[in-house]
Amino acid sequence: MFIMKKISWLALFTAAAFSINAHAAPERVGDFTLIDDAGKAHQLSKYAFNKAVVIVSQASGCTMNQENIARYKQLRTNWDHRGVSFLMLNSSVDDDRAAIRAEEAVWNYDFPIMDDDAQLVANALGVTQAGQVVVVDPVRMNVLYRGPMPAQWARAPLGQVLEAIVADGADSRQMDTVTVDMTEADGCALEFPVAEQYMAEAPDYETEIAPILIERCVGCHVEGGIGPFAMNSHMMIQGWSPMIREVIMTNRMPPMQVDPAVKSFSNSGNIPTEERQKLIHWINAGSPRD
Repeated sequence: MFIMKKISWLALFTAAAFSINAHAAPERVGDFTLIDDAGKAHQLSKYAFNKAVVIVSQASGCTMNQENIARYKQLRTNWDHRGVSFLMLNSSVDDDRAAIRAEEAVWNYDFPIMDDDAQLVANALGVTQAGQVVVVDPVRMNVLYRGPMPAQWARAPLGQVLEAIVADGADSRQMDTVTVDMTEADGCALEFPVAEQYMAEAPDYETEIAPILIERCVGCHVEGGIGPFAMNSHMMIQGWSPMIREVIMTNRMPPMQVDPAVKSFSNSGNIPTEERQKLIHWINAGSPRD
């Protein structure tokens, strides 16, 4: 524990040029599954054989992403053999899977670019700009770093955090979440219109949430049904809301979900993006009745 704290605080004192916030305990993020530009699914918990996952926020046309490609690749070269995996996350409202593929074809990022079309993963990770880098412990689901891609990462908080988590005996529960403030020059601003809408006013249970659950879930989640609990009251749904959020974020429920970019089926279990956003933002707001 002493070693972990020493490294963490060393990052703070050796990076005076950065605006840094260190939390008393690491922030946590829930498990999630997203499909990348090549059609491959990535579930955070499936990276548990790694010591850390580095996630770079990306957007088509973002000059900061494009200018940092060599730095991203150098970072991977230095860390992937030490138990660190690398992914990109596209949460731009202006991009779809085709736009992501077109950007990759021109710029050759050479990283899996996950399509966060509902922006729910970006919200969970605290991402606000393309170009932002997040380091996550995929075992404990702790966020260890959130900030820009530094020109000299080895001497910056990003490098200090990576050194700490790959050290023998490292335990992210004894580390802090190091947040380095992003400036406009560090990345490209992302818009989150749905999150802003529901932050101002959560979706209404009676008129917005209940109809989705009736349409997508209640067929199995009834008394005597094959679902593990019955969605027969607001109290029951509220009590199970953490699990509901997890199975939606990991695409485990409803069953038989098919990547619409590959093919559409009339009986697929996919929940439309707008409905996923309503459900998750409602749960994040505390699953209110009124």
